[in-house]
Amino acid sequence: MSDKGALGSVQQSLRKCFDTVEQHHEEWKLTLLECDPLVANLSNLAEQMEACQKVIFKNSPLSAFADLQGRLHYKLKSAMEVTLEKLNDYMCILQRVRDSVSHQVGAVLYVYEVNAGKIGLEASLVRSAVSPSIADMLEWLQDIEKHYRNQYLQRRLLLQVRYDHLSEIRNLPQSWSKVEEKSASKQKLVEEGLSGGSAERDGACKSRR
Repeated sequence: MSDKGALGSVQQSLRKCFDTVEQHHEEWKLTLLECDPLVANLSNLAEQMEACQKVIFKNSPLSAFADLQGRLHYKLKSAMEVTLEKLNDYMCILQRVRDSVSHQVGAVLYVYEVNAGKIGLEASLVRSAVSPSIADMLEWLQDIEKHYRNQYLQRRLLLQVRYDHLSEIRNLPQSWSKVEEKSASKQKLVEEGLSGGSAERDGACKSRR
């Protein structure tokens, strides 16, 4: 393969990867939006369960209802389990996105490594007014892959809830939001990386005209 052919192979692989990651990024954002009301609902149920545990039913007009407290507790716990099941379904989507992005980025790095000797370091660092360098794009893709990997892990750990730690479940919306806040700079890098990938695709289209 000629140097030009090697360069074209890497650029084609990069364009394909950015196209795929861009689609996944939209799916990722939409999935997180679906999770937000479920996280809030889980928090509300934990708050209700805490209140249920604190009420002394035998000293209230409800004392005539046998095992009311136990039945309410069971109902609330069942509702929490259903909500957690729905959240886990969405986590499976996030896991699929994470795995797909990791696979795509790994494939691009492999194509680059195979062709790096033919392309040369200088060509890998060349930027233009309409296109970032190959090195830039590879770095962006690795940052994006790391972002998804860390985000998924942190959110998965948050959902490893225990019913004897209701305060943690009640505070889950705040913890869930902090994951997003702490990764705001990484999220910006993802958006900029995808924007840069789009610029590379646009530049490639113009060069073929």
